[in-house]
Amino acid sequence: MREGISVMELLNLLKKRWLRWNVRKARLGDAAAMNRLYLFEDPWGLDNAREHFRFRETARIIQENIGVHFESILEIGCGEGLQTQYLAPLARYIVGLDPSSNAIKRARARGIANASFKVGDLTSYEGRARASFDLVVACEVLYYMPDFEEAFEKLNKLGRACVVTYYQGVFESLDNFFSSKKVISETIRGSGCDWRVVYWRPRESEGDA
Repeated sequence: MREGISVMELLNLLKKRWLRWNVRKARLGDAAAMNRLYLFEDPWGLDNAREHFRFRETARIIQENIGVHFESILEIGCGEGLQTQYLAPLARYIVGLDPSSNAIKRARARGIANASFKVGDLTSYEGRARASFDLVVACEVLYYMPDFEEAFEKLNKLGRACVVTYYQGVFESLDNFFSSKKVISETIRGSGCDWRVVYWRPRESEGDA
């Protein structure tokens, strides 16, 4: 550590290390680590122009290819509700799920009139009736799942249509997985990062290996 570091600089350094450690734990499926991350606002750094561009483009792709307006949307991994603000206008009501109670508190504080937010995840809804939502959206969460096939099947049980997104750092693994499915894939090209948007209707994807 260099000489003359200020107390504020030291605190910021410790915060960054703490966040990185909890991010690694969260990516291994540690729900407690996920909740700890949300002791700080926007721990993933999503409230910026680049990510808002992704949110807008995802909503546009949904409207142009799946539907302009839905009765119901289920958003898996809603976090603090940043993307929910772009999805909510597409539906009469939207349910946001996130494993972090801290994130859910902030999402509720946004006051999105047609949204309800609950602590939970994809597994929390696996026992529900097939196609209970018109659209299920899982943006930037699938690569946290230990079993892609299991997650895919759970999404199919929940939605009449499904959308997932993932960033360029995991293109190879998830592109390979979806190559055997009857899905449609588009790419959002952003500044410094690209994202895949993959969408399908479960009945059309049944029977795939």
